[in-house]
Amino acid sequence: MPTLPLLLFLVPTLVALGLLAIFLLYVAIRYSPIVGRIFEEQPLFLPLRVSPREGDGETVQFHTENGLKLEGTYLKARTTSRVGVLVYCHEFLSDRWSYAPYIDHLRDQGFDIFTFDFRNHGKSERDSVYKPLQWVTNHEKADLKAALAYLRSRPDRDEAGYGLFGVSRGGGSALVVAADDPLVWGVMTDGAFPTRGTMLAYTLRWAEIYVGSPVVWRRMPLWMFAYVAWSGRIRSQGKLNCRFSNVERAAARLSPRPWLMIHGGKDAYIGPEIARRLFAEASEPKELWIVPGAKHNRCRQTHPEQYMERVGAFLEIAAPRRPDSIGVPNGDSAAKIVAPKTEQKATASGVA
Repeated sequence: MPTLPLLLFLVPTLVALGLLAIFLLYVAIRYSPIVGRIFEEQPLFLPLRVSPREGDGETVQFHTENGLKLEGTYLKARTTSRVGVLVYCHEFLSDRWSYAPYIDHLRDQGFDIFTFDFRNHGKSERDSVYKPLQWVTNHEKADLKAALAYLRSRPDRDEAGYGLFGVSRGGGSALVVAADDPLVWGVMTDGAFPTRGTMLAYTLRWAEIYVGSPVVWRRMPLWMFAYVAWSGRIRSQGKLNCRFSNVERAAARLSPRPWLMIHGGKDAYIGPEIARRLFAEASEPKELWIVPGAKHNRCRQTHPEQYMERVGAFLEIAAPRRPDSIGVPNGDSAAKIVAPKTEQKATASGVA
């Protein structure tokens, strides 16, 4: 039989736990539909559209594990020898041809490029039970894994592996797949963002609107907001027939493969503080460039020459075979790349 002191401890504890459970259930029922709607809304933005270059490259088709047919284009380097293969992952609502302004110039430095349409985009097959949104899910992961499997099946496959270049959702997809694939030798992302971290930031931002009393929400611990975001995410997964990928966990598992993270300093969708928190999850080697004045997915347009230099400096270190004068406009000498390398150390520590 429990002693009196033990009962005096257990009863209040059990009552407190019961009340907490009831409160958490109320919070989930009350607020998860609100957070869920945020998951399920399509953002208002204009994705990059580039005219198809049908005569350039080899058009190929390949299949995901569950048989969905995807289409891509393999473009050979415009040099006598190949230094590596880059796989381009386009942003939400764009398509494979958007690779051109980002990395087509790298073909002049010896890189083959493979670019493909994610499901429900471009000329890839439509998935009737899944409506893609801006979030990285198991479906985008499956598409990119299928693309890498296709590359490994080619007679001209590169035994050294592949580098990944992803924009926005494509960047998150690149991180998630690279974490599990040792043949990925490096990752470059522009505007990549986490699902969990982004939704937590949005939940905190809109708490005053939906909770009403600032006296209440300002006293709530951070884990309570994370719980609300989690409940909304679970609710939306069922409605959207998907599983949202854990981009933070993928970033933490990427090392020792290097990562170049590029992000707009004036990104109104994914604030730089969200990008910095995702970047902090990863171990070295890694580089962060917060681009002054750039909006979401507009870093390249804001600082085009420096953009090429940053990507070039990264590939000089990460590529399996060293390219010559990579990414330098107008054939300038590689010495022009030295300055951005020192700046990268500063921005990685938050001075950008």
